[in-house]
Amino acid sequence: MNKKVTDTSSKVKNEIDEDLEIKKVAHSKNYIQTLLLIILIVLFALTLFCSCFYIGKYYEAKNKVKGNAELIEISKKSNKSLITNNGPFEKVIDDTLSEDVLIESYANVELSTNDDSENDGVLVYDVKYEIIQNDFTFNPISNISSDILVRFSYSFDNKEWKSTDYVLTAPSTTLNPLMSNYYDIGGIVGAINVSTNYKLSSKPGETKKMYWKSETLIRNTGNTVGKAFKANLKIEYKESA
Repeated sequence: MNKKVTDTSSKVKNEIDEDLEIKKVAHSKNYIQTLLLIILIVLFALTLFCSCFYIGKYYEAKNKVKGNAELIEISKKSNKSLITNNGPFEKVIDDTLSEDVLIESYANVELSTNDDSENDGVLVYDVKYEIIQNDFTFNPISNISSDILVRFSYSFDNKEWKSTDYVLTAPSTTLNPLMSNYYDIGGIVGAINVSTNYKLSSKPGETKKMYWKSETLIRNTGNTVGKAFKANLKIEYKESA
């Protein structure tokens, strides 16, 4: 009888040990599953945060663009480009000017290269000053006393500006820089090529910005009354790598 009891006790003990082992395995699996679930939730939250951050940044930049301005975004595998053009501007001289009029227009470009990129990011673009309407008289010989002049400048920090001082091409003519690097644009209609095939580059993990500005000067003379001028300084995307 004692032997039988001993055997039964041993059997019960083994069953208890097996149950405990099964519970340990089950608990371990539940722990691993819970840990994986937490990791997935954290990854999802990070992805959602990053997506919201970049979407917010995009719309923030877009909301800063006013009127007829345009925003161009180019996304590549290893970099991203953002071009902002403020759009056309127009001036009609409806009365005798009391002083000269200076109209400033801006365009800018931003290039960001991913941290893990093996190469520098490169953006190729053109800068054009498109004259849509020009009622001012064309001067066969460029003259700093022209009724209308324009100057182009660029900057990498939006503070220090350097004006262009080279010959520019325009429809059926070329433009030579005059005093203070102004160009005589009397009577010219069409696109002036301010910069062609300009290459902007940024190193991995770097964001590079470049700003362009046009300063259109209308002289205070009796000849300007009733005349209109409309133009558009813009950056045109060509390619990126």
